[in-house]
Amino acid sequence: MIQPVSLSMSPGNFSTPVSDEIAFRAWLTRRDAARQQIRRLSRRELQVVQLVASGLANKSIALELQISVKTIEKHRANAARKLGINSTAEMVRITVLADHELQERNRIATQSYFEAPEAVLNEN
Repeated sequence: MIQPVSLSMSPGNFSTPVSDEIAFRAWLTRRDAARQQIRRLSRRELQVVQLVASGLANKSIALELQISVKTIEKHRANAARKLGINSTAEMVRITVLADHELQERNRIATQSYFEAPEAVLNEN
């Protein structure tokens, strides 16, 4: 009987289950490190970092958050210092790598400073 050849056994594919496992563990380590770095940011710094990662310029971020461009520059500089990075590309890389955890923090971070948290609203 003829058996199908698995993708890992096909010519030109040098991946093995062991190397896949090693690569996955290395990715998990990098993701966890990125998430740890992201946790250092304040709520506003996180907002700015995520908007930078989505491709917005400082002026657009300032308009979006209704604060000055100088304030955006300060938040970006503080975030870069806390993340230990020197470029926008590194900021984007860390943001993308830590993405899963950021989704929940983003929901909380995008609430207005003047909005009451849902738990408080539901207590009444």
